[in-house]
Amino acid sequence: MIPPEGGSIRTRYRFFPALVAGAYAVTSLLWILFSDRVVADLFTDDSTYHQVQTYKGLFFISASSLLIFLLLRWMWKDILAAYRTARESERRLQLALASADGGVWAIDLANGEESVDYVSPGLLAPLGFPEGHRLSMAELHSRTHPDDMARIDSSIDFAIASGGRHVHDVRYRVRADDGTYRWFHSRGSLVVEDGGKTRRLIGVSFDITSQMEAEDLVRQLRRYDPVTGLAKPDTLIDEVTAELAKSGGKQAFAVLQVRIRDLEQIVGEAGSPEAERIVQAVAERLRVGAAAGTLAARIAGDTFALATSGRSPGEAVDNVSKAFHQVFLVPIRTEGGEIRLRVAAGGALFPQDGTDAGEVLRKSGHALLAAVAASDTAVHWFTSGLDAEHRQRGERLRDLGMAVEKGEIGVVYQPLVDLKTGRTLGFEALARWLRPIEGTVSPAAFIPLAEEFGHIRSIGEFVLRQACATATRWRGADHRSPFVAVNVSTIQLDDPAFPATVARILAETGLAPARLEIEITESVIIKDPELAIRRLQALRDLGIAIAVDDFGTGYSSLAMLSRLPVTKLKIDRCLVTGFGESRSTSGIVSMIVDLCRHLNLEVTAEGIETDAEAKALAEAGIDLGQGFVFSRPVEAGQAEELLNCKWSTTEARRAIA
Repeated sequence: MIPPEGGSIRTRYRFFPALVAGAYAVTSLLWILFSDRVVADLFTDDSTYHQVQTYKGLFFISASSLLIFLLLRWMWKDILAAYRTARESERRLQLALASADGGVWAIDLANGEESVDYVSPGLLAPLGFPEGHRLSMAELHSRTHPDDMARIDSSIDFAIASGGRHVHDVRYRVRADDGTYRWFHSRGSLVVEDGGKTRRLIGVSFDITSQMEAEDLVRQLRRYDPVTGLAKPDTLIDEVTAELAKSGGKQAFAVLQVRIRDLEQIVGEAGSPEAERIVQAVAERLRVGAAAGTLAARIAGDTFALATSGRSPGEAVDNVSKAFHQVFLVPIRTEGGEIRLRVAAGGALFPQDGTDAGEVLRKSGHALLAAVAASDTAVHWFTSGLDAEHRQRGERLRDLGMAVEKGEIGVVYQPLVDLKTGRTLGFEALARWLRPIEGTVSPAAFIPLAEEFGHIRSIGEFVLRQACATATRWRGADHRSPFVAVNVSTIQLDDPAFPATVARILAETGLAPARLEIEITESVIIKDPELAIRRLQALRDLGIAIAVDDFGTGYSSLAMLSRLPVTKLKIDRCLVTGFGESRSTSGIVSMIVDLCRHLNLEVTAEGIETDAEAKALAEAGIDLGQGFVFSRPVEAGQAEELLNCKWSTTEARRAIA
């Protein structure tokens, strides 16, 4: 490369030698002609004449030498400055190229042939060449990756044909001495000199092997799970799509999604390393299955997918079922023995359930969610009803985030009745979602969504505030102050700030802490008992009552129950329905009542629907009752009317519908 200063000097002094030579010749000729005539006229004596001629020659030589010296000195300053600038520019370029793993090259295009004119040491070193090695075009071609040759030739030909208007720019691989290929990025331009007689392609190249390897790693991480090496969902879709294209869409495909139900429990009991070993064991089995034609992917931490083809849907289902059994139902050997996985599985078929791989995978996910909810080990296959259900689920999720702000969340109240006196002692506050395009949505439909997608805190705080504010207005005829019970989810209780939030709401609404009851489920206790105890104790310290809801449906131990700072147990409706008619159910309820008496806890029975159940439960020693036999959940205004009702089993038919 020629710096700007060098280019300007070359232009400035391009014709200078010819001008100097011409001026010197003309001056010398004029000097000889005129000086000889003048000397001849002035000095007629021969000896004097020859002596003067000698002096004249010496004078001419001295004067011309001095002029030439001054002229060259003047020119040399510019030439030396340009040379220094060029050397400095070259040094900077070499430093820049060296720091960027690059170098300069030049290809001579004389006579229509290409030959390597120069390659800097910075490009030879990565290939294992010694310094000073003369690289030829033949050697370069022999080392270039075959897949890249056509691209390189096309780029060079285009740059030459454009006459320098377009740049040669290409990435390619060259084999090093150790047999590995290194990536280079070359950019160059056509340089024409000497009126077109000299044509060269001059440019720079950079060793981009590390960059290309990093890009390849990123592509791998995008397509494959870094822990197991299994495909990610998008990669599985691409693989199934490719298989469908091969068969022309004539083969059936079965896609199965499988979730390991107890993986989180294994982490809690045996620790994360044990869970990782299980995941790796499953992944290894899936990789073995891949050799037999089964496509596999990791969808999430505890969820995997299998895909198999068949000449018919039945054959595809048989193939995926065999793979499912071999991977998930055969016990996994660990250091502590064998582990049998509890799994949920949902599947979908091509072309019955979808026209492409993405749709089939999505619908297998819908079937998986149905399998998880069903709590059994059977494979649940997709149906059109599931699609409508999950479409509705998605639409609900879209609207749920703004439901509180839009005033769509409401609170209704169901009375809790003293089975001995028939008086209403309190109410349970229940959330309802009045969705404009659907109507009233039950808590069973939207609370799980709110918990899964992070809306439960805002909804829970809103319900708690509404319930406390409403309860402050309740006064019975005998000046009784009924309590209000509010359900709290595991996610709310996990929040370290939850007790402070409850205290703030009580202060802002003016409700006495003793009139608030927080209801939790057994799942709150099971997940993290120590954390649950700390949070609940903080609430009890405020004077708030604690009730365990749906007791009898979970797995909490009696030892754990004795440690919890609770004040009440609520017996689930599954033990209440038909009470007094079933000996086993009656025995369980009696044991729960005896347990509560020993632990000094109150007992509430949920879901009472008949007079006979209410009477039998009262005789069994149950303290409070709740159910349709007394009243359905009602609005806040109607709840005040129920405060003064004195319920009895014969009066239960008058319950508000």
